Amino acid sequence: MHRDYQPDWDIYTCAIEDSPAIIGLDLDLRRFAPLKDKPHAIFISVYLNHPRSDGFPQGDEFATLGEIEDSLVEQLEEKLNAYFVGRTISNGVRDFYFYTGNTLLHDKAISDVMINFPNYRYDFGVQEDRTWELYFDFLLPDVQEFQRIQNRKVMRMLQKHGDIGEMERPIDHWIYFSREAERDRYWQHVKKDGFRIEKNSRSSEKDYPFVLHISREDKTTDQRIDQVVMYLWELAREMNARYDGWETVIVK
Repeated sequence: MHRDYQPDWDIYTCAIEDSPAIIGLDLDLRRFAPLKDKPHAIFISVYLNHPRSDGFPQGDEFATLGEIEDSLVEQLEEKLNAYFVGRTISNGVRDFYFYTGNTLLHDKAISDVMINFPNYRYDFGVQEDRTWELYFDFLLPDVQEFQRIQNRKVMRMLQKHGDIGEMERPIDHWIYFSREAERDRYWQHVKKDGFRIEKNSRSSEKDYPFVLHISREDKTTDQRIDQVVMYLWELAREMNARYDGWETVIVK
């Protein structure tokens, strides 16, 4: 793996075949995948014994599924030199996904783990996936959900340092444009919503050389941040621009 790789696990909610689902995955792999020496995808499906009506686990099954996951990851990393790339939970089934170059005795590696959990029924399979379609087209969130994940990352950092989300403070946003006229048009839109301009500048990016830095007093509650950021994000998409994130001060 590239030396710049840093595991970056996160989760998001969605629907799989019309059933509510939670997907967890290593987001940093998107920068390096597909890995040429890991052309095979392995999936393991573990069936819950007592799912809730929405198909999610309850009670002690949370802990047991965690034990199964830890054991599978340890075993497949050791025996197959596999990468654990993601997991899903939906409709009473927990699925685990790996990529590997070595599939020899993969069935034995899996069964050696699951024999320790005799109360759980499971399936598994392997397929060639040189382009990592499973990772990019199934596990990876769309660009809109990815922005929400980035919002939550910043929120967790703020909360970790004691931030009081209900207190308003200046929040800064950056948007990158391919043309100066688009930047001016964007500003005409957002200034009506109380945003103030901090700076117009140029970047070294070839495709998005024009930068708009704006700010507004806002709360950092989950609902408010998503509302504000996704409004700016959507407007940027409409103008062929790129919303590049936000930051703020910690208020205690």
